Amino acid sequence: MDGSLSVELREVCFGYPGTRLFEGLNWQVLAGEFHAVLGASGSGKTTLLRVIAGLEYPQSGSVWIDQGDVTRSASHLRGVAMVSQSAWTYDHLSVADNLRFAQRLSGQCESGLQEELVGQFALDKVLGQKPGELSGGQLQRLAIVRALLSGRRILLMDEPLSHLQESLRSPIRGLIRSWQQQRGLTCIYVTHDSQEACELSDTVSLVAQGGILQTGASAEVYRRPRTRVAAELMGRPSVQWFEDFQEGKRFGVRPADWSLMVANPPNSMDRPGFSFIPGQVLGFGIVVSIRQVESSRWIEVQVAQSRVLVVESRPSRIARDQVEVGQTVQILTEEAIWLS
Repeated sequence: MDGSLSVELREVCFGYPGTRLFEGLNWQVLAGEFHAVLGASGSGKTTLLRVIAGLEYPQSGSVWIDQGDVTRSASHLRGVAMVSQSAWTYDHLSVADNLRFAQRLSGQCESGLQEELVGQFALDKVLGQKPGELSGGQLQRLAIVRALLSGRRILLMDEPLSHLQESLRSPIRGLIRSWQQQRGLTCIYVTHDSQEACELSDTVSLVAQGGILQTGASAEVYRRPRTRVAAELMGRPSVQWFEDFQEGKRFGVRPADWSLMVANPPNSMDRPGFSFIPGQVLGFGIVVSIRQVESSRWIEVQVAQSRVLVVESRPSRIARDQVEVGQTVQILTEEAIWLS
């Protein structure tokens, strides 16, 4: 990233009849940045990309790309390439012809570029096939390679991998990120998956109906959300909220941020509930259920009136053997979320 602006929205207002999505939106993406846009369905993520691409026009405000006002410019003049959830291809052409056509339209003649992309994205064995003969993963790789061959410096990606199983999504994500970094491309990547957003991005923007809730480095947004809605968009499983009535404290904790310790034997002074020391929350309670969910163990602990979910990723054999239903345990976190 060179610090210059690649995409900027200034006081953008946009909506459909009966729905206002953006009201006076000011938003920026730096050149060479991988910027994830994270939000729930219907929050306006796709609309944001369409406004940048010139597929929708704001009711007011302006869209700037590379320091130029493109608010009323046609889509093909904006220097952006877009990949959507459904791969768009020329179905009557072979994979090879689709790629050749994309490169010819771009005017690029960089030697070996197509061959390099075909090899990296594992399309070399299907070059003679038509798009209708490809699997979902192959179709999406084809659409992504076409976008990369376009020569555009800005990539807009609208949940391009959402319909694929995780075993296919993970390697493609790595390829997209690697290519973006190698070429210094600006990528705006829409997703509803917070793990995907954090894995890919330099910066993430959280979107809710009405605008951008928060923008920043993914770790910063994860650890210091500004609102309850922002906190609930980040992390899987989602943050849980608690209230300790004796202390009068309200706080949230993501299940993966608890550490669990066996309290054996419990101190006679301990009682079920939460206690607070600077920077930490300690809970004392009883295990009521244990479930194995893929590589993680989900443990529910009854802490006074609260049912707390603790997610342990790849617990050690010792820890796994120690904890059982009915066990008295302590849970500890230094990552509680306190909202004013």
